[in-house]
Amino acid sequence: MKVFLTIVLLIPCFIFSQGYKTFQNANPYKMMFGLGWSIWDDDGAAGDLFKVESMQAEVFPSRLMFDYYFYKGWSAEASIAFTRFKGTKLVNNQAGIKGFGLSADANLKYSFYSLLGKGMIDPYLLMGVGATVHPAGDTLSQSFYPTLNVGGGINFWFNNAIGIQLQSVGKIGLTSDFFGKSDYMQHSLGIVARFETLKSEDNEFNKSKYKISKKRKKI
Repeated sequence: MKVFLTIVLLIPCFIFSQGYKTFQNANPYKMMFGLGWSIWDDDGAAGDLFKVESMQAEVFPSRLMFDYYFYKGWSAEASIAFTRFKGTKLVNNQAGIKGFGLSADANLKYSFYSLLGKGMIDPYLLMGVGATVHPAGDTLSQSFYPTLNVGGGINFWFNNAIGIQLQSVGKIGLTSDFFGKSDYMQHSLGIVARFETLKSEDNEFNKSKYKISKKRKKI
């Protein structure tokens, strides 16, 4: 977990040291929605960041996401995700832990999409806060606690509206056991759709073709 956080926090320093590029039309979208799979890594092994056999996940979509774009790469993301702990995988190095995991998060994001020329690849970093509900059977972690979120991800855009999102977030439990057993990784894979606006644009039916004068003409 600490290695992952160090890498994520050092990336902005490297990128901004390369010089800032100015660009026009800095708002590629206004709102983004996402539906996908939430994958939890809570096995307690800090060195195994992407150990697939230890991850908790569902076969059906288990994450909803909403993103609101502000200006020049900055946006805010709200998401909710859940998974079931089925007792078949280690949780904090314990076997047989069963129950539900639920998370709700609010993150600030910075996207490098415009800086990279607005192509297919759209990498970003994020940081925020959240809350996690954890199975009560895990005696090494609290059943409910706030988290500090640090992570990043990448969108692959097929066109101006539809893409695939991959994301990994390190969640630090804000408990008395800081950097302890309440920490975990949450990965996600899903489909995202972005929109310039949700308002319908003016069309010919909404425009008046003729102006009606209210002044009386003299005969």
